[in-house]
Amino acid sequence: MKKMGMKKIMKKGRDQEGIALVITLLIMTILLIMASAFMSISSTETLIAINERNRVQAYHLAEAGAEMAIAQLNANSNYAGTGGEQALGTGTYTVTVTCVPPAAPAPPCPPATPDQRIITAMGCVRNCTPPSATSRVEVRVQPGSPFRFAFYGLGVTLLEDGVVVDSYDSAVADYPSGAGSEAHIGSNGDIKLLTGNTVKGNAQAGGTVTLGAGSTITGTTTAPAPPVPFPPVDTTPPSPPALSLTVAVGATATLSAGIYHFNAITLGAGATLNITGPVVIYMTGDFHAQGGAMINATAASTRKPTDLLIFSSAVGEDAVKGYEGGGQFRGAIYAPDAEVEFSAGWTVHGSLVGTQIDIEDGVQFHYDLALARSSTPGGSFRPTAGSWQERLPSS
Repeated sequence: MKKMGMKKIMKKGRDQEGIALVITLLIMTILLIMASAFMSISSTETLIAINERNRVQAYHLAEAGAEMAIAQLNANSNYAGTGGEQALGTGTYTVTVTCVPPAAPAPPCPPATPDQRIITAMGCVRNCTPPSATSRVEVRVQPGSPFRFAFYGLGVTLLEDGVVVDSYDSAVADYPSGAGSEAHIGSNGDIKLLTGNTVKGNAQAGGTVTLGAGSTITGTTTAPAPPVPFPPVDTTPPSPPALSLTVAVGATATLSAGIYHFNAITLGAGATLNITGPVVIYMTGDFHAQGGAMINATAASTRKPTDLLIFSSAVGEDAVKGYEGGGQFRGAIYAPDAEVEFSAGWTVHGSLVGTQIDIEDGVQFHYDLALARSSTPGGSFRPTAGSWQERLPSS
């Protein structure tokens, strides 16, 4: 009986050892499966992180290419792209520049859309074929406006005796509807307001701002401020050479929509210059208007300052001048090497840029905000609102 009991006990022990072995093997198998799963997850996460890093790098490469293209366009408006891959950091980028619409050829662009460009930039990490990381950025650019101030003097901006400067938006309504306080003025040198002047906006000067008795600037004043660059303008006339435009005393001349080249413009007392569509004038000489002249200001004109843009390479004092006796001017003048002056009795709707700005003796100046949004010749290329987009490389 004792021997049989011992055999049962021994058999029971061996059965328990077998069960323990099975359980151990099962646990080891589970642990092995879990370890393999963890390793697989870790490897996948690493690949995801690498791909995300490469994708971000590719996007920044594409952005860098687009920024480079904008800089190149501002140096040469006929820039058409890299013509191939360009190395940068750990990857490459390519850029193409086309006219608008996209089906148009590369620059130089046809006359219908001479200003706008579409930049397509591709950034690549490793190479530009799948499965490498690639990113594509598209942006539409056009020249920005130099008329972002009511007036800006590259040397001195001077207001004398009872000048009032305010703002409105001709794209919304004619003045005085919407008269506002965004008529900002500036100078790369000093700003001087003598007696009784009011500027309804901000002022920024590279030098100092001086306010005489009764003069006020309703906005903020910043001085010294960084200089604002205004590049020279190319007014070279086509062949045959440009002629001068002279409108005699009390006479009327009309310019329809188009681009014009003049040596000089002279308007006699009470003369009228009507503008019936968007006009851009390039001139190499003086712009002189006598008292009572009406420039884009009668019912026969559009009366929109954005429709009369004058770019002048004239040099010196009184090169651009509205003489005493009053008158109206609706437009914008860009003359970075000339003094621009309007005297007693004038009403100006628009914007002025000159080496010196001299506004005096009760001139009423209404800055047109629409000029700051317009695409104008000579402006630096800038992205249009909402056009900077990342697209799928295959789209």
